Amino acid sequence: MARSTCFFLGALLLAALALRLGYLWEHRASPFFDAPVVDAQTFLKQAQALLASGPFWGGDEPYWQPPLYIYLLTLVCWLLPASYFVGIRLVHVGLGVLSCLLVYALARHAFGEQIGRIAGVMAALCGSLLYFEGELLAVPVEVFLNLLLLYGLLIAWRRDHGRYWVLTGLLAGLAALTRPNILLFIAAFCAWTLWHRRTSAYGSLFSFIIPIALVILPVTYRNWTIESDLVFISSNAGVNFYIGNNADYERTVSLRPGVQWETMIAEAKNSGHKTAAAQSTFFLGKSLNYITTQPFDYLDLLGKKVFHFWSGPETKRNQDIYYARQHSRILSLLLWDWHVSIPFGLIGPLSLLGLGLSMRGKWTPPIALLRLYAFVYMASVVLFFPAARYRTPVVPVLIAFAAFATFQLYLGVRRRAYIRTTVLALPLGGLLVLCNLAEAAPTEEDAQLYFDLGEVHLRKQDYALSARYSHRALELDPEYNYARHNLAVSYFHQERYGESEREALQTLAENPQRTDTRVLLGRIYLATNKPQQAAAHLRHVLERDPESGMAHYYYGRLLYRQGQYATAATHLQRALAWQPRDFWLHYELGRALQQAGQAEAALGQYHQALSLARRPEALNAIGALHLIAGRTQEAQMHFLQALELAPDNPDVHVNLALIELENGNHAAAIDRLRQVLARGPSPHAQRLLDEAYRRLESQ
Repeated sequence: MARSTCFFLGALLLAALALRLGYLWEHRASPFFDAPVVDAQTFLKQAQALLASGPFWGGDEPYWQPPLYIYLLTLVCWLLPASYFVGIRLVHVGLGVLSCLLVYALARHAFGEQIGRIAGVMAALCGSLLYFEGELLAVPVEVFLNLLLLYGLLIAWRRDHGRYWVLTGLLAGLAALTRPNILLFIAAFCAWTLWHRRTSAYGSLFSFIIPIALVILPVTYRNWTIESDLVFISSNAGVNFYIGNNADYERTVSLRPGVQWETMIAEAKNSGHKTAAAQSTFFLGKSLNYITTQPFDYLDLLGKKVFHFWSGPETKRNQDIYYARQHSRILSLLLWDWHVSIPFGLIGPLSLLGLGLSMRGKWTPPIALLRLYAFVYMASVVLFFPAARYRTPVVPVLIAFAAFATFQLYLGVRRRAYIRTTVLALPLGGLLVLCNLAEAAPTEEDAQLYFDLGEVHLRKQDYALSARYSHRALELDPEYNYARHNLAVSYFHQERYGESEREALQTLAENPQRTDTRVLLGRIYLATNKPQQAAAHLRHVLERDPESGMAHYYYGRLLYRQGQYATAATHLQRALAWQPRDFWLHYELGRALQQAGQAEAALGQYHQALSLARRPEALNAIGALHLIAGRTQEAQMHFLQALELAPDNPDVHVNLALIELENGNHAAAIDRLRQVLARGPSPHAQRLLDEAYRRLESQ
C-alpha cells in the first residue's frame, strides 16, 4: 500500500472517529440519550428481559423484530450494566468508522483510488449516518454488515475459493438477522452470478447459500418451537408490507403508537388468526388483494414511494430526526433541510448521475455489484415504505456513485471540457430540483415528538415539564389518547388530583380498553380517599387482565389500608411477577405478611427488599421483628444501621427508646423521645414518652 494511501486512511479514520465521538459527547444533552422511545425502547426492554431472566432464546412468542441487534444490546448491557447507554453508542461509533473505511475500499475497487477517497470523506461527513449511530437502533449494524458483505462478495468473486464463499455466506446470514431486506439482494446476486458464470457458479453458490441457511435456521427453529407455524426470522413483515401497500397509505404510514395502531394490529387476531405467522399472512393477503384489485392505484402509489425514496428530507419512522440538531452543533452542520436537504439532497442527485454514468462502462464485477445492490435494496425499501431509517443502509453505496459523479464533474472542469461538463451539469441541476421538492414536516408541529418528550420527562420524574409537553401534543392533536393519559399521570404526581381525574376519565372515554388508565384512576381515588371507586376500577382491570401486576399492587395496598392483610398479601405476592426487583413492593408485602401474623415470611421479604436497596425502612422493619421476637441485640444492631442511613428517622429512634426503656435506661429513653417530638409530632413517641415518665416516677 502506497504511503499516501496509508496517510489518507489514517486521517480518514481519525476524522471519522473525532466527528462521531464529538457528536456522542454533544448528544448526551438530548433527553432521549438515556430514555429511548418506541423501537429503541422496545429493543432495550427485550435486551434487559433476556439479561434478567433468560434463557438465551427467551420469550414466549416468535420474534416480532429481527433478533441480532437485541442480542448485541444484551451483550453490551451485560458487559456494562452501569453505562450501557454510552457502551452501545461506542460500539456504533466503531462500526461507523469501519463503515467509512469500507465505503472507501468499495469505491476504490470500483472506480479507483481518487474516487475512493472522495467517497470515504463523504461517508465520514454524512449526517444521517452520524445520527443513526447515536440511536439505539440496528441501523449502524445493518450498514456495517451490508458493506462487509459487499466487500466479501468482491473478494469471493475474484478468488472464487470455497472458504471465501462460506465466510461471505455467514456474513449474509448475520445481515439477514439484522434486516431481512438483504435477502432480496442475495437472491438477485445469486441470479446475477448464474447468468455470468453459468454452470461454473453452482459450487460457489452452494458454498455461499448453505452458511446463510445455517445462520437463519436456528432462529426459524426457535420460532417454530414456540408456535408451530413458520416464521423464518421475524413476524412483523406482513404488517409492515400492509402499512406501505394499501388504499389508505398516507394514514397507515403515519400511524404512531396509540389507539389507531393498536386497532390495526388487533384486526388480524380479531379475525381469528391466532399465531404470529397467521397474523402476518393476514396482512400480506390484504395488501395483495389491494394490489390485484386496484393495480393502477398501486402503480401510482409505487411512483410516490420511489419519489419519496429519492427525496432529500429524512422522513421519520418513529422519531423526528431533525430534532437531534437542537442538541448538537456537529449534527446541525451535517444534517439540515433548508432549500437543499443535506446530506441526501446532494447524495441522491449525484448518485443518480453516477449510476447513469456507470452504465456506459463495462459490467465489471465491482461496479455491477454495487449497482445491483443499490437498485435491489432500493426496491426492497420501496416495496414496503420509504423512511430514512430503512433508506440509510443503501446510502453508503450511493455515496460511492455520488463520488464517481463528483469526480467526473471535477475532471470536466479541470480539463476545460465545458460541453461535457454542461451535459453533466444540466441533468444534475434537474435532479437537484426534483429531489429537493419535498420538505420535511416542521419539528414544532410534530405531535409525536412532544408526546415522546412528555413520556421521557415522565420517566425522569420531571412532572411539570412532562405535563407541558403532553399538553402541547394534545394542542397539535386533540385525539392523541396516549398524550392525554400521560398528562393525567403528570398531574397525579403533582397532586393535582382533580385535573388528573378529568384527563383520565376523558382518556378512558376515548379508549375504554385502556387498563393502565383504570389503574391510574384507582390510584387517584386511593389518594383522594375514595376506596369504593378505587376498588371498582382496580377490580375491573383484574377481571380483564388477571396478570396485571400494577392492578394487583395497588389493590393490595387498598386492601392493606382496609385491614384485610392476608388478602392484601396475596395480591402483593402476585404483583412480584410485574416488578420482582422493586424495593417497595417487597417491603409492603413484608408489612402485609407481618400484620397477617406471618412473621418469618415477612422477615424474608424485608431481607429481600434490603438486598435490592439498603434503606432505613427495611432495616427498621427487620429490627422491629427481632425486637418482637425478643432478640434485642439483633434488633438494636439493625436500628443503629438504619440511623447511619437516616439519622433523624423518628420510627427508628422510637424503637431504640423502647429498648432503652426496657433496659431501665429511662433518662436516655426520655431524652431520645423528646428529640423526636422536637422535630415534629409523633403520637407513638408521645405515648412512649408518657410511659417513660410513669416508670421514672414509680421508681
